[in-house]
Amino acid sequence: MRTPNRRWLLLLALLLIAGGCNGKRHAGTQTLTGYESFTTQRMAVMPFVATQPLASGAEGLRPPLDCTLEQLCEAVNLAITPGAESVMARAFQDALAPRLGDRLVPLEQSARLFQGMPLDRSRDTLRSLAERFGAAVGADHVLVGAVWRFHERAQEDGASVGFAAYCVEVANGRRIWRAHFELTQQSLTADLREARVFFKGGARWLSAEELTRYGVAQVMEDFPRTPP
Repeated sequence: MRTPNRRWLLLLALLLIAGGCNGKRHAGTQTLTGYESFTTQRMAVMPFVATQPLASGAEGLRPPLDCTLEQLCEAVNLAITPGAESVMARAFQDALAPRLGDRLVPLEQSARLFQGMPLDRSRDTLRSLAERFGAAVGADHVLVGAVWRFHERAQEDGASVGFAAYCVEVANGRRIWRAHFELTQQSLTADLREARVFFKGGARWLSAEELTRYGVAQVMEDFPRTPP
């Protein structure tokens, strides 16, 4: 009987670490009681907003949904690569599309409508914008979010992403689901706990967009069911 060589034993050990490491330690979700499943006639993804860090995704004393745009974006955030907001919206749009089909408003239509909406940065919040946007696009539910970190690999560290997302009921502004994700990809030699992320990407460094899609897939595992 052949004895497995050390290379394969090491690979097996890493894979066991990957299986035992729950990637959700970088992520968190919460569904409002009673909304584990909900019916939606039409849902839309509102363009994401670039913000300052939201305390590592924590809600804090005042929910980000109720902070004004001025409060969320007090200064330029150099940790965000231009265009990150569009990448975030597209990733969630692509994740929702198989669930909702033609009940999901095309992202291009959503983006055009949002660009034409007047904004009052001293008064508008993500919640109030979701309500106005949803009514304008004819949706009864809106997914809205914020991104506070999005940049590519630099030196020893890999790409880094941090975002929060919320599903809002348009009729009453109720937040029925929320999620956050925050992760900087590390090399296996730097942190073996990142084995799952490293192997998920084909044992290579991920781009910021790929890491975003990994994060979206993680949090969407807990998104409520949306039966026809």
